[in-house]
Amino acid sequence: MEKIIVITLLFLNWNGDIKQESFEIFESCDTWFHTNVRVHERKQRKVFSNHYYHTYEGKQVIGYICSDSLPQ
Repeated sequence: MEKIIVITLLFLNWNGDIKQESFEIFESCDTWFHTNVRVHERKQRKVFSNHYYHTYEGKQVIGYICSDSLPQ
């Protein structure tokens, strides 16, 4: 039997809170992330901000956790 892999995406809400969304995936973590999360270049660069940002389904992703168990 194959292990279930769970990916948890971390999103930054408009009010500064961090929200997480977890779901099962059926491929490697790296493959899923690079296939489903888009990388965008910031046209207006600000001091102390990244030149790139990542989105998934229109939401800005600030990190992810991928494991064979749900995050606590």
